Amino acid sequence: MRYSLLIGLLFFVGITRAQQEQFEHSSSWNTFTVKAAINENWFVKSEFNFRRTNFLQDWEQFVLRPSVQHKLNPLITVGIGYTFIQNYSYSEFSTPIDTQENNLWQQLFIKQPFHSFTLSHRVRFEERFQDRTSTIDGHSEIIGSNYANRLRYRFIVEVPVFKKTKISVLAYDEVFLDFEKSLQPQKLDQNWMFLGLRFQENEHITITSGYHNINIPRNEILINNHIWETSVVFTL
Repeated sequence: MRYSLLIGLLFFVGITRAQQEQFEHSSSWNTFTVKAAINENWFVKSEFNFRRTNFLQDWEQFVLRPSVQHKLNPLITVGIGYTFIQNYSYSEFSTPIDTQENNLWQQLFIKQPFHSFTLSHRVRFEERFQDRTSTIDGHSEIIGSNYANRLRYRFIVEVPVFKKTKISVLAYDEVFLDFEKSLQPQKLDQNWMFLGLRFQENEHITITSGYHNINIPRNEILINNHIWETSVVFTL
């Protein structure tokens, strides 16, 4: 049932792409994450995301995401966190002026190890507080804040290819469902797809790098972002 739902969502994304006018841009996303254990079951993380676009010419976003997480067992982890997002105005289809978002979130992460690969599932529910803008006679300003809920589901596949050097292929698809102000999904907000390599240099440093594609439907417009993304996780 779970995999049927995922296939159905991907099919829906494909239909949506075919029906909308597309705006394309290319970005470079780079993330540095620090992770520290409190004890064997509790740990803290903080992500720093530096996102630039138009071939590195312009800022797209800066994201700060600290969290506290708890391992229920070796396969299941739950967590709560906060996200600060600085959105930049970089094109005709982005926000008209620089805006900010603050959100709180709760997360469930489940690993399913198999003989030759690992499946993982990440479910995150966000309570979002976003700057609201108004444009009159070409002048834009922030006039308040909007509240909305959003659910994110990420399906992850990791396949080791060189066990001695701890290199694996990593792929995922993540669906974002906009709940608006309700507790039921109202529309598709975004879809993320990633394919790359993960390298664990040692017990402290893990590096992931690859191609990341994002589709964002907005009314009759589909924003398609081609990204090369690199992330470094440092475990204290």
